[in-house]
Amino acid sequence: MQTNMKLLVLYQARNSALDQPGYYDGFERLVREGLLDAHAGIPVFGVAEESGWNGLWAEAERTARHMQADAIFLQFFHAAMPDPTEGIRRLKNLPNGPTLFTSMGDGFGRWFRGIPKSFFVASAFADVSFLTGMGDQARQLQGSGSNNLVLMPHGCCQVRFSSQQIPQSEHPEFDVCFVGNRLRPRNLVGHEYWGARKRGDLVQRFTRRYGRRFALFGNGWNGNSSWQGPVPYQDQQKAYRRSAVVLGGMPGVYHDYYTSDREFIAIASGVPFVDYWVRGVEQILKPGRDWWLARRPAEMFSWCDHFLDIASYDRIRLGEEAREQVLRKHTQYHRCKEMIEIARSIRIARLSGRRAAQPTLSFLSRSCATSPARDAIVRWEG
Repeated sequence: MQTNMKLLVLYQARNSALDQPGYYDGFERLVREGLLDAHAGIPVFGVAEESGWNGLWAEAERTARHMQADAIFLQFFHAAMPDPTEGIRRLKNLPNGPTLFTSMGDGFGRWFRGIPKSFFVASAFADVSFLTGMGDQARQLQGSGSNNLVLMPHGCCQVRFSSQQIPQSEHPEFDVCFVGNRLRPRNLVGHEYWGARKRGDLVQRFTRRYGRRFALFGNGWNGNSSWQGPVPYQDQQKAYRRSAVVLGGMPGVYHDYYTSDREFIAIASGVPFVDYWVRGVEQILKPGRDWWLARRPAEMFSWCDHFLDIASYDRIRLGEEAREQVLRKHTQYHRCKEMIEIARSIRIARLSGRRAAQPTLSFLSRSCATSPARDAIVRWEG
């Protein structure tokens, strides 16, 4: 049985196309390619602020009925909101029996800043939940009744960050660049507090080592001699390309396989990217080809110095090859396509009275896709 779907997306946005351009463009592209029959988007925050939360669910139900949606996506569904149980149930129980899927875009703790109730509810209703990190987060969701949990990393927004770049300079303005805000969480026992402390310590180490050849961008670094001021989100690649090497810094979130969108945006700048290792991420992007991973600051220094020592031609070539790899398989368009293919396989199986087969994820390294590690990335009931 072959079936395409009419997709309704409840975007984590005030304006779907402006706030989530990579995902909006990705689903629209799938319509043009014939992998979706239709796509409609509702900006959750924009509608809720104008019409209230009851108004949001009423509009979602009206839209789904009108377009006869057979797939509904609750995108990054972990904002503060009233209990969404009744609204999601109304969508799930529509006559067309839509396949429901949701996604998590942040990393949450267990005891502090835990997974919001809205996501627990959405995930329990969903036919499949896509997570940007596994490990403890997946175990918590399984324990609360969620089925079919699948790793789905962030990606590079192809609308904002995939345009052709000006050729990289053989003599860039800076040696090393870091883009990131200085965070100041106050909860001394939360993971965010210790992640912020590690980031601050790392920035100080790089400031001491590289001095004014270290370019530090972001808010909150006043007084640091390397600080270049804040940079708008959409302009961060311009900052990266002023440097020979890009530093990822401390991730702040250490869930298995977790990456933010920062990694993909930085690599797509075409500048070699040195980052901190998190368990499993080497299965998503290949070390030594896409990025260069370190487990401690001293290893970060070694990788940065390595790129500063090699011929500029080789450094530029490595950065450009990594960029092409990200744009080839790690944009938000690619994530949209993979989620749709998985949701469609679930729908086809259930319409046929079967359990859906466990998906094989295209972004994983070949060894991971066929090894026991796969069970840590996909937790599947069918």
